[in-house]
Amino acid sequence: MVKDGYIVSCGEKFAKEEKAPPHPTSLPFQSESCPSPPTKDMEHFLDFSDPFSTEVKPRILLMGLRRSGKSSIQKVVFHKMSPSETLFLESTNKICREDVSNSSFVNFQIWDFPGQIDFFDPTFDYEMIFRGTGALIFVIDSQDDYMEALARLHLTVTRAYKVNTDINFEVFIHKVDGLSDDHKIETQRDIHQRANDDLADAGLEKIHLSFYLTSIYDHSIFEAFSKVVQKLIPQLPTLENLLNIFISNSGIEKAFLFDVVSKIYIATDSTPVDMQTYELCCDMIDVVIDISCIYGLKEDGAGAPYDKESTAIIKLNNTTVLYLKEVTKFLALVCFVREESFERKGLIDYNFHCFRKAIHEVFEVRMKMVKSRKAQSRLQKKKGTTPNGTPRVLL
Repeated sequence: MVKDGYIVSCGEKFAKEEKAPPHPTSLPFQSESCPSPPTKDMEHFLDFSDPFSTEVKPRILLMGLRRSGKSSIQKVVFHKMSPSETLFLESTNKICREDVSNSSFVNFQIWDFPGQIDFFDPTFDYEMIFRGTGALIFVIDSQDDYMEALARLHLTVTRAYKVNTDINFEVFIHKVDGLSDDHKIETQRDIHQRANDDLADAGLEKIHLSFYLTSIYDHSIFEAFSKVVQKLIPQLPTLENLLNIFISNSGIEKAFLFDVVSKIYIATDSTPVDMQTYELCCDMIDVVIDISCIYGLKEDGAGAPYDKESTAIIKLNNTTVLYLKEVTKFLALVCFVREESFERKGLIDYNFHCFRKAIHEVFEVRMKMVKSRKAQSRLQKKKGTTPNGTPRVLL
């Protein structure tokens, strides 16, 4: 909101003087794996018994045929494994689950499904699997014959949509690093056409599929995952609006809100995303973390390579400045600024403090909502009822 020449957001004004930043908050990181495929008697393990758990922590399913690259994607994006190391990964033979809670906004579960497992087998309750899913990523090997993959995609999407119409269906056309630019475009067009034609023939034109060209050997996989994760963040419009206000009042050309662990950007301003700009921001995060690991820790190794004091400035040879500032323990703001605009660094810093305070307020509202839903869930369990009021059958 504009008031007296200032931009007012979350109780703060973007102005022209310094102000001390608030103390950041964050959530922990945790991960775990599932030892065996889910069956009908595993509802407690899968945490489907909590009607609000899926709303608080949505699930992302990674599916596709064998050797399509699902596990490699997960290891590169969330475990910082180098692409060359993925060549030695064994084929996944069991369903693996990983909880990703890197920051206040990146908070979901990833399920990696082996390509050889038929989860539509009667021993599997696929309705239970899809019921709490936020996004389904289907990986297709672009360098292989993808007719079988398209048939499996159609079967998976149609079954999942019958159970949960709110699932976001994402198709990663993977391993495109080995294709020429013309071949990439032709492959994407062909897969897009065939997949949508199959849905149209089945009378399911209302199902929307999103397609991405991806490779673990460049930043395309991180950008694709960023787009998927953003759809699962209910606060995304608020974050984008705050970024737009921040850059318009600070003379900044482009700004990203990054999760520093995975290099997924959870929000950016409304200006178009340039792939080269995104790659530079990812590289800057790597440089900051690597240098901090060497020079930023104490002699006994105590401390963290990324904390509330983390900041970095990199001047490029094209009169552009890269500016990184810590937002929370796991979130960083990375900005593109012209040198002449960066001369007003005091203004940028003050506006950043206002921006960071607004982000923390959004975070606090979300945490209050989570606590309220958990309390309501516990109360309903105690009363023996489900969210819609029907009696719960206690076994």
